[in-house]
Amino acid sequence: MTNTEAFFDALKSHRESQNIEISEICEFTKINKKYIQAIESGDFTVLPTVYMRLFLRAYAEFIGADSAKSLEDFELFTTGTIQKKTDIDVQSDDVTEQSQPNIGFDSETPPQITPQKIATGAGVLIGLFLILYWAGQITSEQNIQLESTPPPVETIAPETPSEAPIEAAPSEDTNPDIGAVEKKSPVIDKPLVEETTTPVIRGTEPESTLQNRLPLNSNDFLPENKNRESTNILKLFAPFTITITTLEETKLNMSKSSNGNITPLINQIASAGEIFEFDFESTINFEFWSNAQIKVKLNDIPLDNFLSDDGLSVRGSYEAEKSQLYLGFYQN
Repeated sequence: MTNTEAFFDALKSHRESQNIEISEICEFTKINKKYIQAIESGDFTVLPTVYMRLFLRAYAEFIGADSAKSLEDFELFTTGTIQKKTDIDVQSDDVTEQSQPNIGFDSETPPQITPQKIATGAGVLIGLFLILYWAGQITSEQNIQLESTPPPVETIAPETPSEAPIEAAPSEDTNPDIGAVEKKSPVIDKPLVEETTTPVIRGTEPESTLQNRLPLNSNDFLPENKNRESTNILKLFAPFTITITTLEETKLNMSKSSNGNITPLINQIASAGEIFEFDFESTINFEFWSNAQIKVKLNDIPLDNFLSDDGLSVRGSYEAEKSQLYLGFYQN
C-alpha cells in the first residue's frame, strides 16, 4: 500500500487480486452488501463504530488481509490516532465484538464461523434431518394406509315404488264375476290324447213311458180295456224256467201257482237292461206293462212271435201240464 493509498482502497485491491466477489463475502459472512461497499468506499458513518469494527474485521479475515492492521488503519482514519491497547483491552474488545447484536447480517446464519458454531450447526442439521426423516416415514405410512383402504362404496337406496291402491275384496253379496281378479294358473302341458268321458247330465235319460210309478194291479187290466187275447200250445219239458230281459224302464208282476197255491215272485218297476229268471213246476203267471219293453223266453224259447211289440200291456200264464200259453192284451 502506498502512502497516498487509503487502507480501504488497499483492502478492495487485495480482494480483487484474490478474485473474490462481494457476493461471496456476503454469502459467507452474512454481511449486507451495502455495508461491504461502504467499507471499500471508506464510508464508515452508516453504522456505529462498534458495528463497523465487527464488519471490517470479518471482511479482512475473509479476503486474507491483516485484520488487526485493518482495525488500526480504521482508527487512524476515523480518529487520527492509534491508541495502545493492553491485553485486558484486547480481550474486552473481543468479548464486546462477540456479544454485539448481529446488526447488518442476514438472519439465516451467524456472521462468524467457529468450531463451536460449526458443531452446533451440524447438530441442528442432523436434528432437522431426523425430524424430516421421521415425518416422511409417517407420511409414507399414512399414504400406504390410504391406498390400502378401499374407497367408500356409495350406497344408492332403491327407489320405493309408490303404493298402489288396494282394491277392496268383493263381498259375498256382490257378483263374483264383477271386479274379480283373474288368477293366473301355471301352464300345464296337456296330453296329446285327451280322455273322453261322457258326463252325466241330469235330464238326458230317455223319458219314461210309464204313466205312473205305481206297481201293476187289477186297475191296469180292466175288461173294458182289453184289446185281444190268444191261447197257444207250446210243448215244453221240465224243468221249467221263464227269463225276462227289460229293454226300457217297465213294470213287472210275477207269481207261480201249484196245486191251487199262488206264490208271489216280483212286483216292481224295473230299469232297462235288467234280467229276471224264475223256476216253476206247474204254472207261471205274468203281467207286463208293455210288450215292446221286454223280451221273454220259456226254457230258452223266445216268445217274440206270441207277445208282439205293439206297446200293449200283457197279462198271461203258461200251464206246463196242458202245454198251454194264454196271452191277454190291454190298452195301457
